[in-house]
Amino acid sequence: MRRPSTLALLSCTAALAALAPRPAAAVDPGSQLVTCDRANQVVTLTATSHLDPSCTWTRGVEIVASNVTLDCQGAHIAAPDRRYGVYIHAPVDTPLTDITVRNCHVEGFLNNYHIEREGFRELAAGVEYENGFSNITIEDGTSKNSRGVGIFVNGYVEGVTLRNLRVEGASSSGIYLEAGSKNGVVENNLIIDNGYGENGPAGGVRTLAGIDFWYWGTGREGLSIDGSRFNVVRNNVFQTNTAGGIYLYKNCGEYWSSRPQRWYHRRYGADGNVIENNTFVGEDNGIWVGSRMSENIFPMECSDPQYAPGYALDYADDNVIRNNRFEDVTFGIRVEDDGTEITGNTFTSSDPIDEAIVVGTQHRTLHLGQPVAGTVIADNVANITGSPNPYRFIWGHTNTTFANNESLGKVVSLCEGVQPPRGPFVMTVDVILLPNPPPVEIKELPPPGLLPPCRTSCETGSALARANLVLKKLDTPAADDGLIFKGDVVVPHPFTPALDPATSGAVVVIADSTGVRALDATIPGGAYDPVTKVGWKAAKNGLAWKYTAKVPPVGGITVLSIKDLSKKTPGLVQIKVTGKNGAYAVNTANLPLTGVVILDPPTGATGQCGTASFDAPLQGCRTDGKTVKCK
Repeated sequence: MRRPSTLALLSCTAALAALAPRPAAAVDPGSQLVTCDRANQVVTLTATSHLDPSCTWTRGVEIVASNVTLDCQGAHIAAPDRRYGVYIHAPVDTPLTDITVRNCHVEGFLNNYHIEREGFRELAAGVEYENGFSNITIEDGTSKNSRGVGIFVNGYVEGVTLRNLRVEGASSSGIYLEAGSKNGVVENNLIIDNGYGENGPAGGVRTLAGIDFWYWGTGREGLSIDGSRFNVVRNNVFQTNTAGGIYLYKNCGEYWSSRPQRWYHRRYGADGNVIENNTFVGEDNGIWVGSRMSENIFPMECSDPQYAPGYALDYADDNVIRNNRFEDVTFGIRVEDDGTEITGNTFTSSDPIDEAIVVGTQHRTLHLGQPVAGTVIADNVANITGSPNPYRFIWGHTNTTFANNESLGKVVSLCEGVQPPRGPFVMTVDVILLPNPPPVEIKELPPPGLLPPCRTSCETGSALARANLVLKKLDTPAADDGLIFKGDVVVPHPFTPALDPATSGAVVVIADSTGVRALDATIPGGAYDPVTKVGWKAAKNGLAWKYTAKVPPVGGITVLSIKDLSKKTPGLVQIKVTGKNGAYAVNTANLPLTGVVILDPPTGATGQCGTASFDAPLQGCRTDGKTVKCK
């Protein structure tokens, strides 16, 4: 579990102070005082009431009627061995509405707060929300050190608002929105240091097929959105929860054979949620959409069909993630399901291994041919030291919109990354067979490595006009080949960023019709050095640049000339590349060739690149086996 930097802690401290519980107001008119002689009894409420704060309430409070406000006035409800601290419940045929719980400090229960429609597991499809709950609010209090989930909103419960709460130290998830719940609001809360018990990194015993294993887990997240829909999560702080901040997924029908009394058919995914204006600090994962899509669920005895051994579809579609801040988060946003909209988020870190956004899922893509689809990524800003391209895809993607995303002050592209580390099973880091004595140690997933550079490409550029490409001496031994490549390209004007290859460098790519690259040369920026005789010279008028190199030339390129002809045509740039003593291994059976020049490396994200494909009418490549000429 990573820890946030001092700077992130300072900014988070300010946010925590802003979200601290407010002083208790006067109780509601007509509220009934519950006196301390009932402190060691279960208190059942059917009318608006307030607790005497001078005693500790050890058996919990139950609310079983509508139009009830419970004001704890700062009282502590605490027990080490009871099930629910504040329990709001009624049978599924009894609606509950207009319930408020405020100013309560609840600690040590299995669930400190629990909201449930009794018998919800038996509800048939289409009638799940008849006689439902609505307008239930828990506010201005705390949940600390629950033995399981801190605040549990159970299946098919609607309209719950959780606000201005400090949710801390839950053994499992801080807040859990169960499958079928919907239309909730989670706002202005501190959700911190949860998830260290259940499946935690200290390890525990698990029995599978009658065999005992010792396993180390990832722990749990601050907020679990498990098959819960249309919720709004805003203005919260998530800090140092064991597994991460927010996970969106659908329970796969776990333990249907060994725990049938708890099983029910999860009909809905974690769809249509809005996550906005939150701050994530020191998390391994900030927000993970479809968090179980590529995780092996074999030990969970799932009832959902598996398309490959251990793998079932996860469901978390059409979620909106906007205007959030991620500080010192290893993986800011991970996306493994479809239709996610990611806009206006910021990512800051001093650790170059951190990534802003990762899109893609392995097993669904490889087994079913269904890569992540329809992701919108726009107007996000990353400042991760040492990581110029922190927006990545893995395992492919389709119908992705990627626009105006910045890193280190520069507009960049979405390019290929690497699979984040994961364990053998969902929420598992490692397992060993018992009866070996379990080692006393903490195990966590390894940190990711540095991202590889983006593969050079021209994603949004224009076609090179008047292009010519010649490769010579292809029939002689390697390292004596020649190259001439030239053409004109119109790029977006005014130039943003400024056209300055002497600073940014440039890339030249030559590829055959199958995509095999005979040349992929990145020419670095830097002024001409008269000693090494390598580097760039700029014209005094700032409209022309020339790179020259003697020994050793990158990719055999000895001269690269670039001229800004915008006075003639706005954005017009003339390019000429000369190579000598190169090694341009071209399979002449795979013509035509393609030539690419990138002036905003590595991917020409701002459109400052051009491509000559030589496959249009009246264009082409010809060869005599010694030379290839394309025009």
